[in-house]
Amino acid sequence: MTEKSPKIFISYSWKTAEIAESIYDHLTIVGIEVLKDNHEIKYADKISSFMNKIRDCDYSLLLVSDHYLKSKNCMYEVLQLLKEKNVWEKVLPVFVQGTNVYKTEDRIQYINYWQHETQILERALKNIDPINAIGIQKDIRTYREITASIDEFIKTIADLKHSSPEDLIKESYNPIIEKIGFYEEAKLAELLAVVITPEFEKKEIMLDAYLAKNGPSSFYYTLKGGFYRQQRKFDLAKHYYIKANELNEFNVESQNNLGRIYQYIDKDYIKAKECYEKAIKTKPDFDIPRLNLGVLLSDHLNDDEGARKQYEEILKFDPSNAKAHNNLGSYYKKPGEENLKKSEYYFLKAIEIDQNYIDAHINYGNLLKAYLGQSEKGNSYYLKAKELDKDERYKDLIDLLIKNK
Repeated sequence: MTEKSPKIFISYSWKTAEIAESIYDHLTIVGIEVLKDNHEIKYADKISSFMNKIRDCDYSLLLVSDHYLKSKNCMYEVLQLLKEKNVWEKVLPVFVQGTNVYKTEDRIQYINYWQHETQILERALKNIDPINAIGIQKDIRTYREITASIDEFIKTIADLKHSSPEDLIKESYNPIIEKIGFYEEAKLAELLAVVITPEFEKKEIMLDAYLAKNGPSSFYYTLKGGFYRQQRKFDLAKHYYIKANELNEFNVESQNNLGRIYQYIDKDYIKAKECYEKAIKTKPDFDIPRLNLGVLLSDHLNDDEGARKQYEEILKFDPSNAKAHNNLGSYYKKPGEENLKKSEYYFLKAIEIDQNYIDAHINYGNLLKAYLGQSEKGNSYYLKAKELDKDERYKDLIDLLIKNK
């Protein structure tokens, strides 16, 4: 696969984050470049970042749901997208099950919803001096713009050829592949069919058939490596990731996964570092190899400063990356008033972004008990982590931490 990948931006609401993540995983593993925020865009402080991303992309996949159409942040994304030239040529609509937009009365309910939301704000503002409510006035203008635009937006997007997430999987993403015109369509569909097949034996048969028909490619070897990595056959996985990189050293997926095998299986930290750095060089705004490199630097190469720089780089392009915040909290968890303030800030930020983030709850509990002398409060975060730990992976650790004075 030598041609340049089209870029796809995924717009979605947090309630469909798992679906968005699944689409992202499926498309990126076969070489399609996908940009996806791990949170809703906050229009007040990230619109310039969002617009730069959307303008850099060839297509925008809109994961439309009832929640999406009632989300201020999502609809603000849509308003900005509608300002682009030839917008409907680059839109890839995907409708989540239960999204009703086909009848006139369906559109009317959304107009009524946004009119009602606008009226609530307008009534609340009546007795407030406008000078003291500049932010609310901006919100009202945004709500009015959404109300004025949503009927035409829904009507247009419902008339476009669209799919559901379930249909995309059944059709091996052919609707998207055909639209973006990337790679030889049949070959890419075959690779995606392998990606979304859960049974190991069936995967192996499909990969063999693909190889016999099409010959090897970097992404074929990446899938082969992933197939063996899932079965914990790490020598075979490494073999195929190396072959993938030999055909294409800019294959981010294989470079990152090979780095993990070098780091956690072979304990070859220098080679792991080289793999992560190649992945980062190829795709600087991809958080996973930067997170992996940061952990490697701090845990094995005695380079805490290098780790900090990786996490800070992530926050430049993804300010709401909970893992980067959590890892910075751990970096600053050391003596000194300023350090401890920063540590507390980053742990709380990670929890604010992802309230189900078990590690962040445990780490903040550690900070409270060991550094800030707040045992009772620290235990409350351990208990929250225990509540979140549904499969009890952390049970023994949390019980021990609670017992410790």
